[in-house]
Amino acid sequence: MQAIGHFMSNLDGLITLHQRKYDKLVIFKKSMLEKMFPKDGESVPEIRFAGFTDPWEQRKLGELSSEFQSGDFISAEEILGSGPYPVYGGNGLRGYAKQYNHDGFYALIGRQGALCGNVNTAVGKAYFTEHAVAVKANFLHDTRFLAHLLGCMDLGRYSGQSAQPGLAVGVLKEVETTVPSKAEQQAIGSFFSRLDSLITLHQRKLELLQNIKKSLLDKMFV
Repeated sequence: MQAIGHFMSNLDGLITLHQRKYDKLVIFKKSMLEKMFPKDGESVPEIRFAGFTDPWEQRKLGELSSEFQSGDFISAEEILGSGPYPVYGGNGLRGYAKQYNHDGFYALIGRQGALCGNVNTAVGKAYFTEHAVAVKANFLHDTRFLAHLLGCMDLGRYSGQSAQPGLAVGVLKEVETTVPSKAEQQAIGSFFSRLDSLITLHQRKLELLQNIKKSLLDKMFV
């Protein structure tokens, strides 16, 4: 019993360690998002990569995008527990489908419900429902940067005042923001993409360790 107790104690310590690393990375990302995007009324952020000095320019969201539109309807029966193509709705992953309607890297804005205005991303072949607005940057801008910019903009405030909050694509396309040159956008987008990958890595390690602990407890205490 002592050996089991010692093993479980070490496992708990490992879980705590990864939880702390994950929490620190999440806090660090939040802090960097606040510092690497200009505050309201300002034309430059607090922190910039070396070599970039030009002020950010004001643009409408629609002017930054080659695609800015809602996805398509899909019935509940067509959304599966597993399948070749992920299905994304207004709040992220909903399941899987046998068909896809988009291919590539996209920012997704939830357009209905209490969480309207939240931003997710999708890459590769996927199906976007009518509750998600698919956004892809045009050739002058960077989609990865745009995804993080949208996430900082509190888009939910532009929802219609009704019992079921919703965002109109036409309204969103007219929302103004500030953006840097494409080169600086790419540098920012790449930085946050690497940070997101690191956060996901620690999240998966944490989930794996928690599942191992649960499995062991289930087998030890029948």
